[in-house]
Amino acid sequence: MNNLRAVDRGTRVEEVKIEAKAVDVYYGDTQAIKSVDVDILDKTVTAFIGPSGCGKSTFLRCLNRMNDTIDICRVEGSIHLDGQDIYDKRVDPVQLRAKVGMVFQKPNPFPKPIYDNIAYGPRSHGLTRNKAELDEIVETSLRKAAIWDEVKDRLTAPGTGLSGGQQQRLCIARAIATQPEVLLMDEPCSALDPIATAQVEELIDELRASYSVVIVTHSMQQAARVSQKTAFFHLGEVLEYDETQKIFTNPDNEKTQEYITGRFG
Repeated sequence: MNNLRAVDRGTRVEEVKIEAKAVDVYYGDTQAIKSVDVDILDKTVTAFIGPSGCGKSTFLRCLNRMNDTIDICRVEGSIHLDGQDIYDKRVDPVQLRAKVGMVFQKPNPFPKPIYDNIAYGPRSHGLTRNKAELDEIVETSLRKAAIWDEVKDRLTAPGTGLSGGQQQRLCIARAIATQPEVLLMDEPCSALDPIATAQVEELIDELRASYSVVIVTHSMQQAARVSQKTAFFHLGEVLEYDETQKIFTNPDNEKTQEYITGRFG
């Protein structure tokens, strides 16, 4: 799959990885997301910000069909990954989630050895032919997640025995082991201390060289530090979506300005 749509920004051409148009999300009769249009660029960190309950995480979960697991949830509109409709009946959600990896708010390593945490996805999706190839994916993923040097001598130890920050980097390594193209992160630092947060933020910055990264964050400082594009959600709508620097220094929407300056949220 590589049908990326190019957008000419004058000085540079940007490639659209995910294109969402007129997305509505309902939980039963309650509408949680209202007519969201967002183009998520390739090899870019996009931040979703906004007050609690504004729809950031709900929309994020639309991007890899995690909302399919909620019986009363209904998604309308269109979401295309590399030009393909991800809600097409022919698309296997399991295969989609290998392509669009996800890291959750609370680190959730499997109660298995560190090695098996990383090997689980590649094994499930048949990405390797032998142990040597699996070893290579495990090492490469742990290196990309900047945790290899800390765990290389204890790959048989349980992942649950690591510190919180290490567990989250292990979960990032697990997400990239299936060789995804997009990484979704739902408040990945909210359960971490400042040092672990800084390590994960540094990692996010490195990962955008290889992936399109989308991060939901309650921290505006974090959005400003790690992202290049920011979408401001309010009451289920995207009120503004632009370059991060512009959102934080010269937003067009008055509500964005009020949220950024702490007048509500």
